[in-house]
Amino acid sequence: MKKPSTDVLYQEESTYKDMLLRKSVRMRVMETAAFVLGMLILAQILPSNNTAFKVLAFAIAIAVVGLAPFLYKSMLRPVYKLTKTHLIITMSGKESSYPLSEVEQIYEGRHLYRVGGKRESLMVSREFLKHLNERLFYYNKANKRR
Repeated sequence: MKKPSTDVLYQEESTYKDMLLRKSVRMRVMETAAFVLGMLILAQILPSNNTAFKVLAFAIAIAVVGLAPFLYKSMLRPVYKLTKTHLIITMSGKESSYPLSEVEQIYEGRHLYRVGGKRESLMVSREFLKHLNERLFYYNKANKRR
């Protein structure tokens, strides 16, 4: 169910900072697995008491944490749109539309929401989250009157 672009109140494409700070648990697990794999390969090549091993271990950690958001951004291309009644999330070219009745903040002041019954980490700026929370407040307030 696509909404016309004139209906969009706020739209945002995830930035590097948003991807770095607000990634999902699954992405964090993948980063940890990549780091562990890198460390296992490094341990096979160099002895662990070697200075080069320690320097390369830090380099692997920085590379995994620092470069992963670029990889996520290029693969997922996340775009978030907010309309009066829906939150539209586009990941990897696939657009999903959720009515605001199915969107609920899990933790106050965080980027974790229950969207369509599933826990989602919204990789957006604080400004977008502020607009979303405002929209949810007005939407819920209007539904309580009915």
